[in-house]
Amino acid sequence: MEYTSLVWHLKSTSLFEDWELEDLAKLSKTTPYRRFAGGDVIYHMDDPADAIYFIRNGLVKISKLFPNGKEAILGVVGQYGGFGELLLTPAEKRPHQAEAIEDTVLISLPRAELEILLRERPALALKFIQLMAQRLFETQSWQAEASAYSAPARLASLLFRFALEFGKTGTDGVRIHLKLTQEDLSRMIGATRETVSHSLNRLKREGAIGRTRAPFIVNTQKLEAFIADDE
Repeated sequence: MEYTSLVWHLKSTSLFEDWELEDLAKLSKTTPYRRFAGGDVIYHMDDPADAIYFIRNGLVKISKLFPNGKEAILGVVGQYGGFGELLLTPAEKRPHQAEAIEDTVLISLPRAELEILLRERPALALKFIQLMAQRLFETQSWQAEASAYSAPARLASLLFRFALEFGKTGTDGVRIHLKLTQEDLSRMIGATRETVSHSLNRLKREGAIGRTRAPFIVNTQKLEAFIADDE
């Protein structure tokens, strides 16, 4: 039997990797593709929490907006990653915003369909809980770093994580193919753009990065050493 590309993309996600292709073929009838251009908002804060998303290709920025106009970027999600999992909350409203960083194709799983699946498949419900627990762990880890490390070390830690998740190893180091500006980085580490600029220049002098703008080229060993030496 031949299966559509949508089936194979569902199979590539952590939530559905254990499913049989036949079951995924049935599920795919309720999980359409959605396309967004770079800069498009997928959902705003306080929008109805009506679906969970998986990335077929592209990049998505997750952020929180504050009344004073400031934005805190909570993370970046890449291919086969999922987001929007905090839809099963009493408020049923989005607690953050999702925006496409580049042209992005998503697989959309409606909330109603997800609730049926979680009731019918205990193993899937457990995986879903594990996914939410992992998100909580990542958030807590980042909060701990924010209080324990200086801004340059926080930036080094961020680039190190991006290198592990999105990096491609080449002869000149690990290249991070993320279209992130210094302003984006400042919103991720809780610092000013000027501080990020100074930190990038310092990391370059230390040999931890090869350039101070995207796409960043990094030396992961020197980034680790820089983080370990932070006082």
